[in-house]
Formats: sequence, C-alpha cells, structure tokens
Amino acid sequence: MTTCCSILRRGLAALLALAGLVVPPAVGAQGAAAPWPTQALKLVVPFPPGGGTDVLARMLADRLRPLLHQPVVIDNRPGATGNIGNDFVAKAPPDGHTVLVQGTIIGMFPHIFAALSYDPLRQLAAVGTIAESPNVVVVHPESPLRSLADLVKAAKADPAKPLNYGSAGVGSPQHLAMEQLAGMAGLKLQHITYRGTAPAVNDMLGRHTDFGAFSLSSMLPFIQGGKVRVLAVLTDKRTELLPDAPAMAELGYKGVDSSIRFALFVPAGTPADIVDRLAAANAAAIKDPALKDSFTKAGYDVIAATPQQTAAMVQREYNVWGPVVRQLGLKPE
Repeated sequence: MTTCCSILRRGLAALLALAGLVVPPAVGAQGAAAPWPTQALKLVVPFPPGGGTDVLARMLADRLRPLLHQPVVIDNRPGATGNIGNDFVAKAPPDGHTVLVQGTIIGMFPHIFAALSYDPLRQLAAVGTIAESPNVVVVHPESPLRSLADLVKAAKADPAKPLNYGSAGVGSPQHLAMEQLAGMAGLKLQHITYRGTAPAVNDMLGRHTDFGAFSLSSMLPFIQGGKVRVLAVLTDKRTELLPDAPAMAELGYKGVDSSIRFALFVPAGTPADIVDRLAAANAAAIKDPALKDSFTKAGYDVIAATPQQTAAMVQREYNVWGPVVRQLGLKPE
C-alpha cells in the first residue's frame, strides 16, 4: 500500500502589535535565568519549500524573530512523507534551538509506517499548535449529490456498485476519515489510490470519481472558483472558513474529525522551562491579527493549544486511527 499524507499551501507576512508582551525568561536548575535562546532557532520543515507546511512556518518565523530576539531560519528536510525531518529533530540536541513544524497526525505514523527510525510519541515533545485545515467532502458542481445524505443514500442504493472517491493517498487522514464514516453509516465505498491530492482532484473534476475528500486549504481555490461543491466538513464542529458547510456531528456522525492540525515540536528531554518559553512565544505570535488574516485567506484556522493539549491531540491521533487502520487491513510500509 502507499503511504500517508501530503499537505497544503500559500500565505504572506506582517508583524508586531503585541505591545507590552514579555515572554518570561527560562529559569535554570539553580534558580538563575537560563540563557535561551542563545543562537538562531532552526524551524525544521519536513516537506519541500512552497508547500503548506513551509508557508505556515515562514509566516510564523516572521513573528517569532522579534519576540525571541534571535534569527529564526527555515530548514527544509523533505523525504519519506516527512519522516526524514521528523527523525532529524527527534535526535537533535534537546536545547530548544531545533524545532519541528509538523501535523499532530504524526501520532498515527506508528500505524502507517512499519519501521520508523524514531518514536513520535516518545522522542518528540509538543510545544503548541499553530493552525488547522479542516478536511472536506467535495463533488463536481454538476454532480447529482447535493448533500452528505444524498451521498449516503446513493452509496446504499446498489452495494454491488459502491461510489468511488479519491483522497491524497492510502492512509491519509482524508482516506481514514471517509472509511470511518462508511463504517458508521453502514455503507461501502471504493477508495481510488492516488499519490497526492493533485491527480485525485483532476480525476474528480473529470468526473472519473464520484467525490473526493481533501484538505480545505488545497480546495479553497476550487471552491472560490465554483469548480467544486462542498457537501460537508470532516470535523465535529463547523469551521468559520466555511460557515454554511455542515459538520459531521450535526449530520449524525460524531467523532469523524480529521482536521490537519499543525504544531511545533522539540526533542524529548528539552527542559520544561524552555518548552514553556517557546510555547509562550508561539502563543503570542499566532495572536497577531495579520497572521490570522493570512491564514484564513490560505484556508487555515488559527488554533491555540498548550503543550499538554497538543500532546493530547497527538495521542488522540494514535488512539482513534489505529483501529481504523487495522479494520481496513492496511499494512504499514
């Protein structure tokens, strides 16, 4: 089977407007202020330049620099569906100067990849969230499917001819969420395998598939251009980005929530006081109204979470999607 996910797009920059905000100094074991940061922070992006994670990281870096009074540089380390960059940070010195920008979906990676060279739940410490992009169920604008109820009804009409759909790939959050929904609704769907969002979208626009499940950030230009119609968001609650699109819980499918949540991580063992100071700087940065506006235009919601809350999100990914992967019989690669 193929691998897990690929993700998202676009943005812009601007800054300051947090007058009077002071990030508290880290405190060392003897009670003295620990000198952190003492050098440039490296934001490791485990995907190529220009992708969604890279764009988010660069916008965030612009706002962290004046808060931390140090350079913040982007270090792209793509490959192996993000695992090269993930591994690099997991094994970096735990001094708070090497930071991973990655989705909380790393919690599902042990179920997807057979031989990880690091443990995402034990070798990476969560710092805080940045933004999220909901996943959406979309159809061609001329499709007879006008709602999720239509989709469910059509899928049940002839079990011998299941509706087919595309996603970013086998084991992607969108794929797993649709199969979770199929299990809840008691229907059978045919997942068509693609290596990435672009070819899956092209086939849906060509009417070769019945519908698709993709990240909102990748779909936003198509939605705004009237090239696709949104049936639902794969979240428990509606998103401000698509206020008219119903969420899974209100449609009777509570728990089908596969938003891509982007967060910061550091190597496990990084002192708690440094994690707290970095978390405070991140929380201050994402409060910038200009950043929120840039994220919204690119299809992301700003979300704030503490290190503990972020770690719980990672654990949830592990707990929720493990059974789905096993039920589907997906073999880790």
